[in-house]
Amino acid sequence: MAPTSPGTEDHPPIAADPSARGREALIVASPRSSALALPPMREAVGRDWFDANGAPDRRISSKHLVFTRPGGQLHLEDAGSRNGTWVNGARLRAGERVPLSDGAIVRAGSTLLVLRSGLVGPLAAAAPLGAMVGPFGLRRVAATFGALARHPPPNVLIEGETGSGKELAAAALHALLRPGRPYAPINLAGVAAGVFESQLFGHTAGAFSGASRDARGVLVAHDGGTVFLDELGELPLELQPKLLRLLENREVFAVGAERPRRVDVLLIGATNRELDAMVEAGTFRRDLLARFGGARVELPPLRERPEDLPALLAATLARKGVTFEPAHAEIEALERLMLHDWRSNARELSAVVERVAALDPPPSLRAWAVERVLGPAPSSRAGQLVREQVEAALAASGGNETEAARRLGVTRGKLRRFLSGGQ
Repeated sequence: MAPTSPGTEDHPPIAADPSARGREALIVASPRSSALALPPMREAVGRDWFDANGAPDRRISSKHLVFTRPGGQLHLEDAGSRNGTWVNGARLRAGERVPLSDGAIVRAGSTLLVLRSGLVGPLAAAAPLGAMVGPFGLRRVAATFGALARHPPPNVLIEGETGSGKELAAAALHALLRPGRPYAPINLAGVAAGVFESQLFGHTAGAFSGASRDARGVLVAHDGGTVFLDELGELPLELQPKLLRLLENREVFAVGAERPRRVDVLLIGATNRELDAMVEAGTFRRDLLARFGGARVELPPLRERPEDLPALLAATLARKGVTFEPAHAEIEALERLMLHDWRSNARELSAVVERVAALDPPPSLRAWAVERVLGPAPSSRAGQLVREQVEAALAASGGNETEAARRLGVTRGKLRRFLSGGQ
């Protein structure tokens, strides 16, 4: 009998990436972190609906909001509410209907919401990831950490903007993968070229002038633990080959030694540079980047997770010894902070908190003080992606996603998530 053609059961469909799936949700950023499934379309919802979904607010009208989806695009309309509805800092007129994009910030009553088109995970807020606070905006980072814990890699690369928390992420990853083991952070931008090998790999007595005794070096001293190589993108091109032996087979060659020594260390690199672009430009070695290819963690900038801002603000003040409750702040003050673009991320947030506190001491947080520091609220939020703009940017950049993201003013990760239909 001639063999039959394989059927569907013989060739199951390729499994989808679970991290790319998600659901539409309204993230409650304040007064307390939670998430709500979208209400029924074309139905005016208000106080009762918010109460029933665990987000009570007496300032929300009985009929406040209406969600619709004309042409497949989600829209929001104010249903004639008493206290008004704001989208990205602009108040809607009664009956006005506006489109909502992923990341849109909505104010209704005393509640601040952020629309997410692809929320991954449960509706409940997540616990901190080590010292990193992100009730909803760090879900994908946490999922990546979970995957790395199941299959621990030898090398990990953490990528993110200045102040996005790379040091905290490295410490959290060390605690997850090698708890209780020694940990050493090394800033490669601060290591002079002349002492680079000696500091990392050690040296023997007499190896160079002033080397009166053997020195183990950071890697041998932390054998069994983790070494965090911060500012990896700042390592001069001529020094980059010296890391290859270490990354590939965990051998260190002390200066003046006759043979290498093996070490067991988890190596975590971090950078705020676009290493892929640096490879193409010839300023970073392709083979060095390839050693991190299997374990790259991208940290989202603060402006891409405004839903986390009130919780981050409370954590920032807690480190300064101040107890802060978002529910006690002026809603306009929190909204203004969420609308800011935070180019220096958590570092900028800490600096802004100090400047605001000098004007209006905590635990209060009032709009006049925040606007004195940040200026008036913008009428619309930058960084939201629209399909036509994305297509135009990709065409103008010849399909280069890194260049397209630069033109759009967003990170490469946000552009990729938009293209894949995720958060």
